[in-house]
Amino acid sequence: MPVLSTVGAASLRAFGAFRQGTAAGFISATGGTITTSGNYKYHTFTSSGTFSVASVPSGRTIDYILVAGGGGAETSAGGGAGGVVEKLAQSISSGSFAVTVGTGGAVGASGNNSVFNGQTALGGGRGNSSGIGASGGSGGGGSTGGGTALQPTSASGGYGYAGSTGNGGGGGSAASSNNSGDPYFSTTFNASYAEGGPTDSIHEGPSLPGSGGGYNTTTSTSYAGSNGVLVVRYLYQ
Repeated sequence: MPVLSTVGAASLRAFGAFRQGTAAGFISATGGTITTSGNYKYHTFTSSGTFSVASVPSGRTIDYILVAGGGGAETSAGGGAGGVVEKLAQSISSGSFAVTVGTGGAVGASGNNSVFNGQTALGGGRGNSSGIGASGGSGGGGSTGGGTALQPTSASGGYGYAGSTGNGGGGGSAASSNNSGDPYFSTTFNASYAEGGPTDSIHEGPSLPGSGGGYNTTTSTSYAGSNGVLVVRYLYQ
């Protein structure tokens, strides 16, 4: 008589027959650029698309960070960074979820919103070298006043900071004078996002997702904001 025919379900679990490590025990999804690190799978969207979930075992959740497009500089005033929405341990169901990744604002224009799973990250405000910077996820810098940060008080919550009088755009911290706001650093995703646009002699355009465009005083060049991003992660093993 085969040995397993006399073994109950509890004993089978002890032998690993129902281990959580099996493929059926984890979320299955497609969309964006897929990478892995440690026990996590990451889906990175740098443009609009669809996050498609084939299956979600009971108790499984996702983490994600949603960043809007940064605002563009306007002459000597830096743009504000896009707003940041970071959500952890979020329930998700099977199905297709539209992803909108906001583009950065052109020179003299505010950034565009990013949207996912009912949450909205607000585009960064444009700079204004002849007045008050535009309001946005983070506010743009302005010659007479910085723009207001709208992200923290939005329905989605999140991170954003005011621009400054003196032309620096807000980012992951408030701007001060010509100094832009620092990037927002996510410990969950181990990456930086959404830096304010500075006014200085070395700026060569934004390098992080969702950053405001700045102004280079040496070359008299104004820069557009950078596009936003969505990164979704979940355990896959």
